[in-house]
Amino acid sequence: MDAVKNFSELGARIRQVRLGAGLDQTSLARSCRLERTALSRIESGERKVSALELTRIAEALRVTLGDLILLPLADVRAARPPVDEDSRPEEREIFRAGLDLDRAWRDLCRLRDDGLLEPVDLGMGGGGVDSPEQAQALAREVRGFLDVGDAPLGAMTDVAAELGLWCRTTAARVDGLSLTPQPGLGVAVIGADLEPGRRRATAAHEIGHHVAGDTYEASGHYAVPREAEERIDAFVAELLLPQAVVGRLRNPSRDELIELAADYRVSWSLLIATAEQAGVDLKRADAYLNPVDDDFYRVVGAKPEEDLRPPGLPRAWTRACVRARDEQRVTPRRASEMTLGVLSGGESR
Repeated sequence: MDAVKNFSELGARIRQVRLGAGLDQTSLARSCRLERTALSRIESGERKVSALELTRIAEALRVTLGDLILLPLADVRAARPPVDEDSRPEEREIFRAGLDLDRAWRDLCRLRDDGLLEPVDLGMGGGGVDSPEQAQALAREVRGFLDVGDAPLGAMTDVAAELGLWCRTTAARVDGLSLTPQPGLGVAVIGADLEPGRRRATAAHEIGHHVAGDTYEASGHYAVPREAEERIDAFVAELLLPQAVVGRLRNPSRDELIELAADYRVSWSLLIATAEQAGVDLKRADAYLNPVDDDFYRVVGAKPEEDLRPPGLPRAWTRACVRARDEQRVTPRRASEMTLGVLSGGESR
């Protein structure tokens, strides 16, 4: 990853992160014990910034030093619109999610360079999808790669990791963003505030972009037309709940559908849409009345297990970070940062 080369680039980066956080110069200057005029000169590149001042600025912005001195990949910089004083709140949230995505990629590069995680040779996809049918076929290929047949998938973050996409949640109010700069090796962030079922579907959506190959150019996911997103939606539905599984029900009762939704951990709307596409007779199912918690308790004894509970890290990621720490490739503090606090920042035993 490129680093800022001079104080002018550093100042511009500080300004972008400040605007992304929705802070004015006065507020940030007060938080990091600087005069507003001094911060203004830092952002314009007219004044040098000391290491201590930069640390205080990073703390006030709630980012890492790396977020300020390391830049996103070149084509990502070109694709992402800059934030300014007039940016809408949702644009600032996307910027914040982008910071988390870039941080995830830096962490992944560290583990890759240490030989602790490797790209996955998928042997499929990579050329985009041109139709919903092609998207569904790709989803079936993915299930074949995972060797799961038509069975329910486990935790989506672990499923993604088997495909070389390393997920985590973000506090930014977004659905999801992904980045696959290297075939078979990418990162994704999923909105932590999303409803659990939606987090699971969003992770599957980012898997679709990753496998289809429209993020092999790192800028790809930032300019994907709506039609392509709809094709990825078809991938998601087939990946999470194969149409063939629903089609076998023929004339299901409502309880049968509730059990299926619980087993496959999908939303009721996705289940019903898949059933309709499969030509299933839904007359007995009261299909347009969403189930509530008591329905799941009555039919299966529990609500569907929550997926991607923050920080939403794959188990293989945490194991790799533990190994990196134990082999002294990273400090305990760095291992804690890379696992979003899952690991302690103190010395390991």
